[in-house]
Amino acid sequence: MADEASWRSAISRAYYSMYHETMASLTCVPKYSSNHHGNLIGYMTTPAECKGEPYDSRTMRLLGYNLKQLRDARNEADYHIADISVSKEMAETAIASAELYFSKWTALKSAKAS
Repeated sequence: MADEASWRSAISRAYYSMYHETMASLTCVPKYSSNHHGNLIGYMTTPAECKGEPYDSRTMRLLGYNLKQLRDARNEADYHIADISVSKEMAETAIASAELYFSKWTALKSAKAS
């Protein structure tokens, strides 16, 4: 990655990869008519909301908070172009966060299967 536009894109793609992994992994998420991303995070971070999921609610809450952190970073990278400079380090952090997120989902799914 050689420029700020590429770094912004990396943050956005890292978030969307996490979002789509989450949507593919959840079994009972409601069909929201608006604010899909915010509602998904709320669903994951509220144990009473996600009680039908076959996963540990504490881990779900943690994953929801991780998703929110990268959603916030993605919103800044995508919509606050004049206000915020995005660095290579920020993009690398987003990618590392996504990789960790995937490993947490893998462990969560393995625990469910056993």
